[in-house]
Amino acid sequence: MTALFIDLRDFTGRSFWDPQEQVADLAHAVLAGFIETVLSHGGYPLGLRGDGLFAGFGPGDDRVGASFALAACAFALNAIEENVNPRLDQLNVRRVQARAGLDFGEITFVRTGSPGHSEINPVGFAANFAAKCEKKANSWEIVAGENLAKLFPDAPQFTKLYPPKTYTRDDHTERYHFHDYRWRGTLAHSESLIEELAGSPVSAVSIG
Repeated sequence: MTALFIDLRDFTGRSFWDPQEQVADLAHAVLAGFIETVLSHGGYPLGLRGDGLFAGFGPGDDRVGASFALAACAFALNAIEENVNPRLDQLNVRRVQARAGLDFGEITFVRTGSPGHSEINPVGFAANFAAKCEKKANSWEIVAGENLAKLFPDAPQFTKLYPPKTYTRDDHTERYHFHDYRWRGTLAHSESLIEELAGSPVSAVSIG
């Protein structure tokens, strides 16, 4: 599946300076928008992380899930930039900044906790690296992991970033790359993708 993290950048600083009620209302409104965007693009909201959302796209065709996940990120970032921020200007509230990170791979969902209190915990490299991609991204950027970029080997929208992340065990080192995803050119397809799904998850989309 494709794992997706999207959040508001530098929101901790806002919570230091701004009134708590205003910060809470803003976070609630933006996160609700993120959730609706994921749902409309056929994904599953899997958890809220402070000022961000963790979501998954799949199972089904790997490229379809990844495509819709990327489209959801592009749609969300554009909505913040073009709709939310002008509204905040009218209210004399400081603008917000958004970013997203994704990767593709196997994820296992484990119920973790005690008999009286537990939650579903996603375990897998794709989810972990998607979170790293989110932190790697600057404002208005979408960063994807190597496995997701490999699903689209000829797509010019992906640019490999340096340095890669390195993992070493027993004197053996492997490198795994971040990729910048140039998302603005994909916005024209968002409405048609949403219409194609008509409220269904990406797993319902058949290829061929």
